[in-house]
Amino acid sequence: MSADPPTPPATAAPSAGKGLHSRAYNGLINACDKFVPAKLRPLWMHPAGPKTIFFWGPIVKWGLVVAGIGDLTRPADTISPNACLALGGTNLIWTRYSLVITPKNYSLFAVNLFVCVTQLFQLGRALNYQYGQAQLEKAGKEKSSS
Repeated sequence: MSADPPTPPATAAPSAGKGLHSRAYNGLINACDKFVPAKLRPLWMHPAGPKTIFFWGPIVKWGLVVAGIGDLTRPADTISPNACLALGGTNLIWTRYSLVITPKNYSLFAVNLFVCVTQLFQLGRALNYQYGQAQLEKAGKEKSSS
């Protein structure tokens, strides 16, 4: 006889911590419970809904997307290719991870995909600038030697 695998909870569990921050967070969530409309109740109670870190982590991470889009106006010579590669690469890994965990976290998937795309675009800008500078130096050396 085989045992059934455990099923995830049907509702979002409150924070299990015992510290002041957990008590304050649970108090805030419990106060907000009364005001959530019936139509939004399934989202509110979802295992990756607003009652959990699985919701708030991706929401806060959208700040990286906004910063990346804001950096599109930044001069290409000030872009760090190493930083763009590191941020783009780690977000590519987290994009995959967000679809393997339980519950699947599509908001985490979306934000990581957008961070990855913006950083890889910035990496392309930086590498294009460096390639152009190398071509200018090469042309300058050829011109001065002739």
